[in-house]
Amino acid sequence: MSRECPELRKENRGGFSCSGSRGGFNSGNGGSRGGFNSSGDDCNVNSMPSVNDGTSAMCTIVRNSRNPNEDNNNHTKASFSGWRGGSGGKITTANDGKEFSRNTTFVKSTMRGGFNNGGSRFRGGRGGFTSSDRGKINSNKYEKFNYFSLIDNRGGSGSNCYNCHKPDHQSRDCPEERRLRDGAYAGAQPTERYVPLPPSTIEDGIFGEAVTRVENFGKYHQTHVKCTPPDKVKPIELYEEANLATQILSNIYRANFEEPTAIQRYTIPCIRQQDDIMACAQTGSGKTAAFLLPIISNLLEYHADELSERLHPPSPLCLIVSPTRELALQTEREARKFAFQTAVIPSTTGRLKDMVEKGRISLKKVKYFVLDEADRMLDTGFQPDIRKLEDLGLPPKDERFTSMFSATFPKEVQQLAKHFLRENYVFLAVGIPGGANEDIAQTIEEVPQSKKKDRLFQLFEQHLKSERCLIFVETNRAADYIGALLSQKRFMSTTIHGDRTQRQRNEAVQQFANGKYSILVATSVVARGLDFPLTGYVVNYDLPDTNDFYVHRIGRTGRAGHLGKSISFFDPERDSDRKIAPELISKLSEAGQTVPEFLKKYATGDSVDFYNDDHNSRNANVMLILL
Repeated sequence: MSRECPELRKENRGGFSCSGSRGGFNSGNGGSRGGFNSSGDDCNVNSMPSVNDGTSAMCTIVRNSRNPNEDNNNHTKASFSGWRGGSGGKITTANDGKEFSRNTTFVKSTMRGGFNNGGSRFRGGRGGFTSSDRGKINSNKYEKFNYFSLIDNRGGSGSNCYNCHKPDHQSRDCPEERRLRDGAYAGAQPTERYVPLPPSTIEDGIFGEAVTRVENFGKYHQTHVKCTPPDKVKPIELYEEANLATQILSNIYRANFEEPTAIQRYTIPCIRQQDDIMACAQTGSGKTAAFLLPIISNLLEYHADELSERLHPPSPLCLIVSPTRELALQTEREARKFAFQTAVIPSTTGRLKDMVEKGRISLKKVKYFVLDEADRMLDTGFQPDIRKLEDLGLPPKDERFTSMFSATFPKEVQQLAKHFLRENYVFLAVGIPGGANEDIAQTIEEVPQSKKKDRLFQLFEQHLKSERCLIFVETNRAADYIGALLSQKRFMSTTIHGDRTQRQRNEAVQQFANGKYSILVATSVVARGLDFPLTGYVVNYDLPDTNDFYVHRIGRTGRAGHLGKSISFFDPERDSDRKIAPELISKLSEAGQTVPEFLKKYATGDSVDFYNDDHNSRNANVMLILL
């Protein structure tokens, strides 16, 4: 091993060396770039900075590494305080049972440094320590120190293995599997400990995000609706007809909600009378408010006593499950608007299954169970976890009220949903089930992969410079690549995908939503449910693999009655693009959009009515699956 090598020790650029070190510890006069060095003797040093009462400190056990048997007889323990400069630094040394202390004054230093005895720089933070004539620590008496590290940031003691915390061996000889700092095993994904800022509790902060409705918003009230069974729900025309509490009505108007949309006209009375419901409506049509308003009202009316209970662990009365944390946080913000100055306290829990399994949340008192983006929650990736909730304490479907919402509901998902709904549930279809929003002008261009980058920048130069734009790609690497290219071209952009930390993802969503960055490059992680106000364009740099994701992606624009535009790059050499082509033709025709000529050749043998000027998609017959 290297510690037994008879040859002269080579320079170590990043570790710990006894001379000429660029990044180790140096107490000699040779060309150290910083730190401690013991001038020619063997050394093995590690250190751990810590923060205590606003100051930084370092604790190091020093002993002769050549003779491990002398560990108990020859060691030095140094504690340095005032890391960024100040006064009152103290060094305490124990040697052969004799102790002495020496006060050292630390002054502000222009060095970019740590510790150095020769006046050279240490490549660390500013304000380090030096032992030159301006010096702060004088270690001339200890020029022959040999350093051995004793740092355990996992809470173990110095005599035990840092990996398993057992005695009689060191961590490098530990027979057990290597653990990471947070307790996970090596090879596992590190866990980020991120706690977002608490939500605002004042009125301006809660209602400051209210979106102004435009003239086109009125069309939601005339959208064709099919409710099954047909006579079970009596729709409302005004929010007052739903017998909502006075405070809730006040919050509705604070949020600039003037009259209910088509899905709200049916869903609010349905949940108020405590029926199960499966609802399908286009993107941006007000589905979130459709289930929040009646649930909050029911909690205040029927469960007021339970709202005042303080249980341990916390036991929510309403559980809303979303496919992404970003969507869950957005739903919480909306709930805070409608529950403002009421006894209902919305919150998010993160990964629900983990919280329940660890006993931090109990599901036994859940009365209202909502699956947002239900088709996604019931696909092969999420369905086992949703079913697992029933094993973890979620009341059976006959003892709770279940609601499911999405813009797309494939037939196979509707069959799966029956497992979670009572037999007499209501099925609601607003507009064409799974159809694209008609307020979005859809454009599909034939662009080979090699020309996509040039076409994207051409679009920015021609149309997108002054617009807020969301660009979708298929892979995390592609998102970073396109984001880097945009930054090089001086376009204000940020990125979001599954490899970014939760902090980075939250910041990207906030910065795009508030307009700090006008361009967001994303994978499908933000394709569902998220409301980005005033987004003018959605660009499908890479088309998704399925028609449902196409509908959800372009649905990030054209919301709440605003007009939006989508541009999709169709690569004829890409298998998935050719596969999705017939469904794209169908979505364009349903929404009254022109089908480009190059795309028509991919149509299947099924009859497809291509759009013409005399076609009125609003009067088209609605295909509905009756359950």
